[in-house]
Amino acid sequence: MGLIADTKQAIRDSPKGMFNWVSMKLTLTPRNGKGNIASIVVQSHFRKVFGVAKETDEQYANTKGWLVSIATAGAVFGCLGCLPMTDKIGRRWTLLIATVIYMAGVLGQGLNGGSLSGMYASRFIAGIGIGATTVIPPMYITEIAPKAIRGLLTLQYAACQQLGVVFGFFINYGVTKSYAGTNTQWMLPTLLQLIPAAIWGLGIFLCPESPRWLLYIGQREKAMANMAKLRHLPIDHSVLLAEIAGMDARILHETEAVGNSSLFDLLKETLVPVKNRRRFFLIFMATLFSQWCGANAITQYSPTIFGYLGILGDESKFLATGIYAIVKFVSTLGFALFVVDFIGRRRSLMTGICLQIVTLAYVGGYLGGTKDMTASQIVHSSSAPHAATGAIVAIYFHAVAWSIGWFSIPYLIGSEIFPTKIRSFNMSIAMMFHWAFYFGCSRAMPSLLAASQKWGAFVFFGIICLISLIYVYFAMPDTTGRSLEALDDLFLRPWYTVRRVAYPEKDEIQIEQLGKRDLAPRAEHCEEA
Repeated sequence: MGLIADTKQAIRDSPKGMFNWVSMKLTLTPRNGKGNIASIVVQSHFRKVFGVAKETDEQYANTKGWLVSIATAGAVFGCLGCLPMTDKIGRRWTLLIATVIYMAGVLGQGLNGGSLSGMYASRFIAGIGIGATTVIPPMYITEIAPKAIRGLLTLQYAACQQLGVVFGFFINYGVTKSYAGTNTQWMLPTLLQLIPAAIWGLGIFLCPESPRWLLYIGQREKAMANMAKLRHLPIDHSVLLAEIAGMDARILHETEAVGNSSLFDLLKETLVPVKNRRRFFLIFMATLFSQWCGANAITQYSPTIFGYLGILGDESKFLATGIYAIVKFVSTLGFALFVVDFIGRRRSLMTGICLQIVTLAYVGGYLGGTKDMTASQIVHSSSAPHAATGAIVAIYFHAVAWSIGWFSIPYLIGSEIFPTKIRSFNMSIAMMFHWAFYFGCSRAMPSLLAASQKWGAFVFFGIICLISLIYVYFAMPDTTGRSLEALDDLFLRPWYTVRRVAYPEKDEIQIEQLGKRDLAPRAEHCEEA
């Protein structure tokens, strides 16, 4: 039926009071910041203030790489540090602490007075907050959202992240238009990140603590009170009691599965059984390819790249990058809502990778063909201006390709393939790999562009995409409609033979659907009891 049709039907079948602003407000605050530094590091006045204006292109490539990527290095530590805290002090307080850390980092960036080392330290601190705020909100949304709109709310949060990138680029465009060549040009966009962060922080105080976490620590009465507030239903309503019962059963199941397992036990459970080791390898490779395909690095350095493609002047570069961010936002939201359910995850991923390869090859070919030409020669050439326009369009299509492929597929696959006992552990590891690879690729991008005469970087990313396409063809299954037991059988076979059973058979899907129908009356009976 698709996500929207399923959601509409589920809403019609649920009490109206369940769908209210309390369940939605945390997902409505986009964050500004990802696009911010990409636009700032190309400003000539910024380079002068921070004492790097006299650096050669090669030297500044190294400096720029650290300025952009060090926040993602901090995010690795934020991901690792926040999960133990969420179990001890709860989702709300952990998220509030992460927000304060992020705001402290932003203040340090905007008010450090031109200290390059201070900028490095401040961006690392902000990155710690960023890492935590990419882990906790999806967890919180999953735990508080009504089942009927859980998918849409999670998607809305992801869309807000992309929307934050749009705001970041356009704020830089507006500020540059009005304050070019002054400290305001780089300080104001940096400090404006405090506004959405403050709104986010204040909003946390209005959100009740996760009922699931309260049940986990034994505060049952408060959990039920918070659930009644979230659902706008009486505390003894059958729907509310059924949700609480479901949470109790899930917590009991997880406790029995994990027990007193140490991190070493979970790691051993992940790597020793063949079926789990192959699951881990699949999500590791998916995370690796999703970052080293180059999409995030292109976003981080998009003003620089648009400059290579013939767009001159800070204002024009920022306008082009703003449009680029809009393309990513719209394609991400539109594809997730209307397309992925119809063509499947594996097909959507392979389609996105193929489009990435084509667009990267075109941009690389254009930069290679014009590497010995000056800007004036390109403008007065009979064909180069048209080719430059084509390269800019290719960059926009590359954003679409990533949105329908490697952007979301690793998260969807990772959340479905792991058994309960090791699911949280492996998703945490996957998020750590996400930021580690993000750091590596964004750190390497300026040096890669400089060392390969610009065009080589796009050829490199195209080769990575080609390798990922081959890997996906042989090893990536389509998990839609498959039970955990069916996945166990799938991961017992060698990874390169998965292609033979990549898609579930019709009878397999029918059996799974019948199983769910048989379980539904039993669940209703348990709830009545």
